[in-house]
Amino acid sequence: MRHYEIVFLVHPDQSDQTNTIISKLSSVVSESGGIVHRSENIGNRKLAYPIQDQFKASYGLLNIECDQATIDEIKTSFKFNDSIIRNLILNAKKTHTETSALLNQTKEDSEKESYEQEKQRKYEEEKTAKAAQQARFKEEREAKAVKAEVAEVAEEKTEEEKSSENVKDESQSSPEDTEK
Repeated sequence: MRHYEIVFLVHPDQSDQTNTIISKLSSVVSESGGIVHRSENIGNRKLAYPIQDQFKASYGLLNIECDQATIDEIKTSFKFNDSIIRNLILNAKKTHTETSALLNQTKEDSEKESYEQEKQRKYEEEKTAKAAQQARFKEEREAKAVKAEVAEVAEEKTEEEKSSENVKDESQSSPEDTEK
């Protein structure tokens, strides 16, 4: 039995089938007496160039040990599966059981992306908090201005009332003064 590494790309609209395809291929290898050393659903990644007008695809990876008849069966299943847009089967010299570099890179990229999203979310929260604080300050200034305006109007009314009382007092005192 030989060691093989199988990589396949699944159409992005059917990326939920990646796990199904991996399990199907694993069962084909196991039934034929082979061994599955590593199976990974790497997930959606951007392609270096468009394939069938698609710019992203879901990656699947298998490291297996099996005979040539099983590989022929896998190739046939790839040929008749419309959701697989590209595949590659390589001979390997040894067994690979550790996680692949592509999966590690995908995890790092997703961590970076989630960090950037968190950073952007915090920035937006700070921005909205600052805008809300500015709106409160503006409302407080407007309220103070309205209070000051009301106080001025009230003061003017009291001055008018005082002056009208003075005028009344003068008008009432004037006829008396003229009689004397």
